[in-house]
Amino acid sequence: MGLTGGSPSDWWVIVLADGDSMGKYVNGSRLHFYENYLPEDVADQLKKKGPEWEELLKHVKKRMGPATHVGLNRALLDFSNRLVPYLTEKRFCGRVVYSGGDDVMALLPLEDLPEYLLSLRAAWCGKPDPKGEFRSEGGFWHPPLDKSLSGLPNRPLFTMGEGATMSIGVVIANKGIPLPTVLENLWEAEKNRAKKIPCKDGLCFRVIYQSGNTLEALMKGELLEKWWGWLQQGPTLDLGPVLHRLAEELPQRCVVSEHNRLFQLAATTILARRDRSEELKKEILDPLVSWLNDWEKWVLKQPPSQESTPLGTTPADLGNLLRFSAFWVDKKRQRDQWIQS
Repeated sequence: MGLTGGSPSDWWVIVLADGDSMGKYVNGSRLHFYENYLPEDVADQLKKKGPEWEELLKHVKKRMGPATHVGLNRALLDFSNRLVPYLTEKRFCGRVVYSGGDDVMALLPLEDLPEYLLSLRAAWCGKPDPKGEFRSEGGFWHPPLDKSLSGLPNRPLFTMGEGATMSIGVVIANKGIPLPTVLENLWEAEKNRAKKIPCKDGLCFRVIYQSGNTLEALMKGELLEKWWGWLQQGPTLDLGPVLHRLAEELPQRCVVSEHNRLFQLAATTILARRDRSEELKKEILDPLVSWLNDWEKWVLKQPPSQESTPLGTTPADLGNLLRFSAFWVDKKRQRDQWIQS
């Protein structure tokens, strides 16, 4: 059919996601003070009744009673039985392997991966839907009022709420890699890499090439949205070569510094050499540099440790993340060309 240099079936993606610190939700240690669970006007009225009410609302944490356990169970059921199948198989062209409670395993085409991860994480914690299909309000995902969605009830869907995070391992394997090797890498990526990023909320991407070589990239979850903000322009602007160059030069020339922002300066210089047009500055340079600054700020927030360097915090880790970005851009550009031809 005119396909050269491979086919869309050459690479496949498997995702393994797991909610973070679920034991703290079960025992109630993640609950907040009582005033966070009441409408603001109701809380203000109760505070006026005496200092004991203000003490209760502002300094006593909510108990983990039967109703709260029911809400937790409902959130896990809505996520695993409703939202995960819908997002994986209706919104994106994937297949759910299993989904139960806070655990998810799914298969996806490579091009759907970044947006799928954004949607999955948003559904878990009730953040705004990246696609704008659901309305996020009060810790719920509300389906559209003007249409019904296949497989979903016509009611607000519970989420785990603000602050909930999940760690995700992702393996992108060439079709020649045996399944046991893929699964072994998947468990390792999720349990021993993504979960070990400081304070969890991590993503570990592993690309396994046909030769058996592996590329591993680590990212903190809070950086994912802005990463996608500039990455989605990469295939159109053929950004792969530039990302490969950044991946080689930034770790060699830059160190994490509280004041100098060397990654920003070096990336700006490298990108400006390639193309001085305003289009590049608007679509790629500004959001990429902003993301590099966010990565550096996150690294600086990590407490120093004499035992070992925290995962994902070295310039070499940034280089691998840029190499993975270039890999995705190159493969997405190749697939776009297949569609056009």
